[in-house]
Amino acid sequence: MSSFSIGGLSTGIDYNELISKLIEVKRRPIEILETKKTDYKSKISTYKELSTKLSDLKSAVDNLKTSSSFYKKTSSESDSTVLDSSATGTASVGNYAVSITTLASAEKEVHNGTGLTASTDIINNSGSDKVFQYTYGATQRTLTVADGTTLDGLKALINDDASNSGVTATVVNDGTNYRLVVSGNETGATNTITMDAGTTLDGTGSTVDFTASAFVENKTAADADFTIDGLQISRSTNSISDVINGVTLTLKKENSSAAMTVAADNEAIKEQIEEFVTAYNDVMSLISSHSTYDTESEEGGILAGEGTSRNIQNNLRNQVSSGVSGLSGSLSILAQIGITTNYIRVH
Repeated sequence: MSSFSIGGLSTGIDYNELISKLIEVKRRPIEILETKKTDYKSKISTYKELSTKLSDLKSAVDNLKTSSSFYKKTSSESDSTVLDSSATGTASVGNYAVSITTLASAEKEVHNGTGLTASTDIINNSGSDKVFQYTYGATQRTLTVADGTTLDGLKALINDDASNSGVTATVVNDGTNYRLVVSGNETGATNTITMDAGTTLDGTGSTVDFTASAFVENKTAADADFTIDGLQISRSTNSISDVINGVTLTLKKENSSAAMTVAADNEAIKEQIEEFVTAYNDVMSLISSHSTYDTESEEGGILAGEGTSRNIQNNLRNQVSSGVSGLSGSLSILAQIGITTNYIRVH
């Protein structure tokens, strides 16, 4: 009978403890790496948060760096049924008298609908292809209308045309007849619609008449005609942004007048400054809170000793506390307008 024995058992040495300690020593490098891995993950997470806050700070600074974005303006109208307005920072403060004679309009041509009692009625029953031809603005379109095409089919031919020049066709029921309506998509006197002589859907040979004589101009293409402070102006659209610098006007009512006022939006300007102050303080607070050293636990924050975050903090402090070169007048640093650092406070 064989037996198994471990030398040294009689010496009183606790080999289980000895083996456990050896394993612990062997695992120590792994534990160190795992600790470093955890620290690196925390550091990466903190820098991601810092990156987000720096991005917010950049956005806040961008709102302040040009006069057009900093000097917020607001516009108002004495009668919002007559016109609407909006103003950017480039607009000049002032009052304007706006008088509207006519609004810009898009053309609308309406077919007489003679003999059409349904949208599915056939408009070409001639046995051969026919043509529907029209011009919108300066572009002529010639569409082939196959034998058997219905009123709905002609509408689809116009709307689905890959080279459609800017019109929309619809079919409406006036209670008696079904009518093709061709509408221009753009306002302005130059955007007229004409049914051209090349149209061979002329009411003969089992076709419905879609020549010019079968259409009525229900609405005429026209420019907007208005005055600002007595100056006569004409535009092809009712949304006008090229008359008063920084102001967009939307004309709404013909034969009417309203006053429009542009004023400085001081509250919006204040909000932008406060957003900058908050964004700056958030960056500085984040860096400081993660850079502290606890003397009792002898442990530092995740950014303690980090040169990158320290440089960011120092550079930002220098930027907000330094004077701005090239400025005229007595104001050259933020402190002179009530913004001081540690972090930043607005007085």
